[in-house]
Amino acid sequence: MTTIFKSTELFGGAITANFPASYADVSNIREVPDHQEIYLDASGFSSVIVEIAERVSQPPTDHEALKFHFEDIVDEHDTSRIWHTDVAQLPHLPPNTPCYTLLATTTPPPATNGNVHAKTPSFTAVMLTLIRLVAQSTDIVVTINIPHIPGHQEPSDGEVDFAEGKFGSLVEEGVKIRDEVWRSLEVRDWGLFGGGGDV
Repeated sequence: MTTIFKSTELFGGAITANFPASYADVSNIREVPDHQEIYLDASGFSSVIVEIAERVSQPPTDHEALKFHFEDIVDEHDTSRIWHTDVAQLPHLPPNTPCYTLLATTTPPPATNGNVHAKTPSFTAVMLTLIRLVAQSTDIVVTINIPHIPGHQEPSDGEVDFAEGKFGSLVEEGVKIRDEVWRSLEVRDWGLFGGGGDV
């Protein structure tokens, strides 16, 4: 199925990016922190979160900062594993802007006493992109979360094996969304990060 994308204004239009047309702004139904934008698939469980954070200087390297931001969003009770890290290319950002990405999974702990919530995922695939705006002392973190919930579009046995590079249709769709966000993301008002003006 072809995903239809639309240009989406974030943080009052200071940032724009193409999101799936089926994704809805969560702030229309509940309060969202000012430094975040959250969009949820109206027909599923996947989401895109864009967060503006103070630039992480400790740990000192970009690769360690990527892992730091991932660990910051993982529930302390979940088991997590990073499967792949790489450099990301976002063509509408200033040249040489450091951008990195990872693919990971998080798995909730086993339910106790058979108390399994109907929408508890067996695991969640996480695609995190870190954009490092050095001059603005800012990290932009774009996270695509793809829960795999039993009975709700869960892939068949054998379709998903991250160790073998088999990610399944849900994650492959998430990759398409991530790539379109990379291709389209643009900062239109650098004053969003304080100080005013372009880079």
